Amino acid sequence: MPLPANPPKIADSPFASMRGHHMGIRYPDFETARAFWVDTMGWRVLQTWPYGDLTLAYVLPPNQDEFHLEILAGPGAAAQTVFGDVDASLSMNGYNHVCLSVDSVDETLAELRKRDVDIVSEPFEIDDISARLAFFRDPWGNMFELSERIS
Repeated sequence: MPLPANPPKIADSPFASMRGHHMGIRYPDFETARAFWVDTMGWRVLQTWPYGDLTLAYVLPPNQDEFHLEILAGPGAAAQTVFGDVDASLSMNGYNHVCLSVDSVDETLAELRKRDVDIVSEPFEIDDISARLAFFRDPWGNMFELSERIS
């Protein structure tokens, strides 16, 4: 089933200028986080800067300039719950995952496996949103969804 048409934009909303820009993730170690996103995932570093005892950076997907992931890294981060699967993660409030659109979930998973990235779920389809999905996680347990549009 195809997705419905977008609802009309609300140009006169006091929040009409809001647009998505980045997602920040707290990591315990900058170099390890940078290595995962840049060396393993092939993302690009836009900028790196200090913030107190932390090192921050914007990293961008290989072929997109509009979305940034902000690495917030350094000492003092408490460990987080790492869920064994997607359904278990639905028991907690708060951040759950970041969705990344891909042309092919299967091809992307194959490449992630070659790079020893932790795969959380095998591909599955949800007809209501016309999508083929799968999940992976970074070395600290943060989950990311892969989404491919299907007809």
